[in-house]
Amino acid sequence: MKKGLILGRFQPFHLGHLRLIEAVKDDNLEPMICIGSAQEGRTKDNPFTTEERRIMVEAVVSCLDCEYQIYEIPDVNNNNLYVSHLKTFVPDFDTVYSGNTLVLKLFKAAGHKIVMPEMVNREVWEGAAIRQAMTEGDEWETAVPSQIVDIIHDLNGIEKLQNLARADPLPPES
Repeated sequence: MKKGLILGRFQPFHLGHLRLIEAVKDDNLEPMICIGSAQEGRTKDNPFTTEERRIMVEAVVSCLDCEYQIYEIPDVNNNNLYVSHLKTFVPDFDTVYSGNTLVLKLFKAAGHKIVMPEMVNREVWEGAAIRQAMTEGDEWETAVPSQIVDIIHDLNGIEKLQNLARADPLPPES
């Protein structure tokens, strides 16, 4: 079966990620889900560990009645090397699905077929906005699948994120 690659940090897994996976399925491809920034965790921008993100992805994708694979991709911090770096962690794939213009640009330049599904509710279904809402005690639950709400609560994710935000170092005094 042909494969559709999806790359995300899943900090946390949200409805935009689900929409990408559904687009891959709708095109009769098997999702290859790559957890980016795999070396990151317990920071303000990357509060969840790779294992926690894997749990989130599996909780949702296992309900979709499809074969899938999950890969962990550490950062290389060099756009010119990123595609070849990613390819050292995954088998061949046919199409890249993303809502991230940089990701699409890099893979297109490397000769890969790319698909950018229509982005719906992008301002809300976006990791930074969800993390900010969680930190500030605002509504975030409607931006993620219901399984993710439960997982984040089980992980004490809101408290951890709020603690990380408070621990953000202040600039040194002069």
